[in-house]
Amino acid sequence: MKILVNDVDIAQGIHTQKKILLDTMILCYAHDKSSPYHAKASLILKAAINGLIEACISYQNLAEFYSIITGKRVKEPLTPSEAAALCILYGKSSRIKKLLPTGITYDQAFYLAQDHLLTDGDVFDGILASTARMGANTIWTENTSLDTPS
Repeated sequence: MKILVNDVDIAQGIHTQKKILLDTMILCYAHDKSSPYHAKASLILKAAINGLIEACISYQNLAEFYSIITGKRVKEPLTPSEAAALCILYGKSSRIKKLLPTGITYDQAFYLAQDHLLTDGDVFDGILASTARMGANTIWTENTSLDTPS
């Protein structure tokens, strides 16, 4: 399988040297065929599943994915059975590493929320960014309002 990122084979690019946390929306776009980002997100997931990139997710991603993909934010939502099966599949994938936040992760996230004045659901991005510190050095997302803490 050949996947190009900026016209470079992903297996030859800088992405093979990074541990990448995939944001929830990548999962959503990959499974929402009506999304304009469907093709690109699908390639990212294929690269992760085939071991072309070192990808990881948090169980928070899976819960958010389930919530979004079965709800009103997508034109053709998945059934609860379909969404749960995908979450279980990703949870069991040996190629996609899972990150589990700890109490310290949440403490760091709340400091991050305080420092960046996060409100509403944005706190979940802070939790995800703090969780990324546990095993990723970059986050692939469409949301760039929060820098990944180092």
